Amino acid sequence: MTVKMISLLFFLSFINAQIALPTFQAVHNPQNSSNGTPENPLGASGLIPSNVNITYNWMMGYTFTPQVNGSITKLGGYFNGTKTVRLWKYSDGTFLGSVSHTGSNSWAYTNFSSPVSVTAGTKYVVAVALNGSGASYTRDNTHNIGSTYGSIVIECNVLHSGYDSDTMPNWAQPCRTDYWFGVPDITFVPD
Repeated sequence: MTVKMISLLFFLSFINAQIALPTFQAVHNPQNSSNGTPENPLGASGLIPSNVNITYNWMMGYTFTPQVNGSITKLGGYFNGTKTVRLWKYSDGTFLGSVSHTGSNSWAYTNFSSPVSVTAGTKYVVAVALNGSGASYTRDNTHNIGSTYGSIVIECNVLHSGYDSDTMPNWAQPCRTDYWFGVPDITFVPD
């Protein structure tokens, strides 16, 4: 047996035989289901409206621009009663979705059926149809309109009287910066 092994090794040494072993190369990318920490620009800011249960029959909201790509996963806000909160792309009025949300004069949010992707540097608008009841507002110099809240820049408040539709209105007041009106909000999750 030993002679046969030596002969085999001797033979293999002359032909310079090599044995190929399989190799495995992969990159491990851990999966993160949340892709980031959820942000509620106004809700997390400490803003508490000083006037509630106002009988505005207006669509009220704000324009915002994400600083990074991400998703809007929830809409809600600080108002009272069941209201429709909507999301649009500001530049062309593309309707991105809505939720029927019930609030009770505190910060609360309702999930979208599926998250809505948003792009860094693109302006969007979130607004709530108040329909004559449950509105809130405040003049708050601590939480300035035109400021950055987490990954979101809020530019202006937008308002339109007597409106409740999935078609984005031609805002009667396209850029108020003196009060927070209606006080809807988003949940933004950065990528």
